[in-house]
Amino acid sequence: MNLVLFGPPGSGKGTQSQRLVESYSLSHISTGDALREAIRKRTPLGLQAQAIIARGELVSDALVTSLLREKIAPLRENTDSFLFDGYPRTVPQAATLAEICDEFRLQPPATLNLHVPDELLIRRLTGRRICPSCGEVFNIYFKPSTLAGVCDVCAGPLVKRVDDDPETTRERLRIYHDQSSPVLDYYAERGVLYTIDANGTTDEVFEKIRSVIEEHY
Repeated sequence: MNLVLFGPPGSGKGTQSQRLVESYSLSHISTGDALREAIRKRTPLGLQAQAIIARGELVSDALVTSLLREKIAPLRENTDSFLFDGYPRTVPQAATLAEICDEFRLQPPATLNLHVPDELLIRRLTGRRICPSCGEVFNIYFKPSTLAGVCDVCAGPLVKRVDDDPETTRERLRIYHDQSSPVLDYYAERGVLYTIDANGTTDEVFEKIRSVIEEHY
């Protein structure tokens, strides 16, 4: 079984990714992580990417695809089940992923789309407060600390991320929808798109995901 997981900022995609990996023994393929790892290890592809980023340019689809192949190849010897995170972001990338699945003899991926209304996402993101000392995360609307501005775990000061202000959050969501809609349409046309109502607790959302997977796979 192979999955592509979509979700806007604040939808809980990171948490659900981890639970999927643990529950279904999937190999997690994050193109962002793969890019950072290649740069850190100074691989040939990593050096190419580093030079492109240093010039202020975007890493090409071709390079990202090469990184993806480089990441899958050694894992494919022991597994045929992957969770793709951060790829595809465009319709051409979705078509390329289909080619990669054929190349590595992988089942075409099902696509899970975590849906949360934008206004709720905005409250989740703008209300987020993080403790830099221990990493604990709070939310002034949904999970407030006992004492405002103070971490319940280590008593450190809570901070708000710069990109969690309302204007930036709305722009991030606009960009996400603009980029993701054509890709979701691509998978919907192929009958492999499953939209999950992600408005609920982590456990509730995961049970909805599990139900979809068990019904169709």
